[in-house]
Amino acid sequence: MSIERSHFDRESSAYPETVGETRAQSLKWQLILERAAPGLVAADIGAASGRHAIPLAGFGATVVAVDISTEMLARLKKRSLEAGVNVHAVASGLPELALHPERFDLAYCYSTLLLLPHDQQIAAIRTLAGLLRPGGTLILDLAGARSLSLFYWRRYYRKLGFPGIFGWRLSQVKNLVAENNLIVTGIYPQGALSQFLLLPGATRFPQLERLIRGNRDRHGLDEAVSKWLPALAERWYVMAQRPSRGS
Repeated sequence: MSIERSHFDRESSAYPETVGETRAQSLKWQLILERAAPGLVAADIGAASGRHAIPLAGFGATVVAVDISTEMLARLKKRSLEAGVNVHAVASGLPELALHPERFDLAYCYSTLLLLPHDQQIAAIRTLAGLLRPGGTLILDLAGARSLSLFYWRRYYRKLGFPGIFGWRLSQVKNLVAENNLIVTGIYPQGALSQFLLLPGATRFPQLERLIRGNRDRHGLDEAVSKWLPALAERWYVMAQRPSRGS
């Protein structure tokens, strides 16, 4: 059993099961929600216990949830039954996936690519791009190479036995998308300011933390600073589209 699968199997009972309250977390769901509709066929890569897959299925979408952890998927299946929706669970992990290409209108991958070395991320993005039908949308979550928090998270995950966290420069992100014949439709930088909340003692000031992070109804200072200094963002949510046939 891989280190990654063992880790997330252990974390499955404590892993978040609902959309987060901070602006950065709620934006993940907002980007999905903008495309939620009956008949949509979506792939949630790194689905965990289904905090995005289950509510998306509630909109009448067909959702395939992929995760390396069988314990996560077991919780997802239990929760989807409780919610009265059907989510197709697939145990698989990037950079390759046990999914058919060109089947999906939407594919999204949050908090997963960051843990892969660069060569595996390149292969994984190629795999994800290949899932899309013409006109389909891909949402990626990529770490920033110039973020100070990268050193914190790299050390954190290496202690757990992972290779680390692997980031990109913004120009490289755009090239990664273009190399897979996709068109960037939006880049949403996050964490240029909130990364400093990792400093010792910073969380002793909850009002400041709320002001920086914002929430689903209010933009925080972090979003403004990240837009102003996107190259220093902790991560980017990148939206890209596969051109329609004939375009």
